[in-house]
Amino acid sequence: MDNTSTYGKFDKFIHWLMALNIFATLILSYGMSDLPEPLKPEEYGGHGASVTTIAICLIIRAIWRARQGFPPLPTTMSDMQQLAAKAVHYLLYICLFAQVSVGIMLASTTKQDFIARGYNINYSSFDLVNDAMYDTLLTFHKGIYWTIVALLVVHIVAALKHHFVDKDDVLVRMLPFTKRS
Repeated sequence: MDNTSTYGKFDKFIHWLMALNIFATLILSYGMSDLPEPLKPEEYGGHGASVTTIAICLIIRAIWRARQGFPPLPTTMSDMQQLAAKAVHYLLYICLFAQVSVGIMLASTTKQDFIARGYNINYSSFDLVNDAMYDTLLTFHKGIYWTIVALLVVHIVAALKHHFVDKDDVLVRMLPFTKRS
């Protein structure tokens, strides 16, 4: 297990690749289910590509974290703050895995082909659940969406608090181009 106080290049790369894809997906997918049918294949292709990238990164990152562990949190953080930090991280992972899973099931109920651009994966061909589940799955998908947004806000605000209020290295150790110590 790695006991350095910051994250390595691979950790930072996978974190920021996921972050960029998550933000793009959250912004660009808002209201996607309400689009007119002719526009959906194009939107599905981009959404599928971004989500597939997130899923791959999630799997790699979960395996990497399980093997490497996490750098220790600053000793200046209270036990409650450390528990909250861990809870937000784990809830974010769980919600992202759930969102991808529900999204794949949802895509398998669509009438339009849901083909992830660049990956050429047709999620609508998986036929995982009955088409009658579409509305229920869409409701879950939207609920998880807002839960992810809330968790990301907490995550970002906490990182900024650490940097500007606590003046510790919690934010800096995940920034690209900072040295590992």
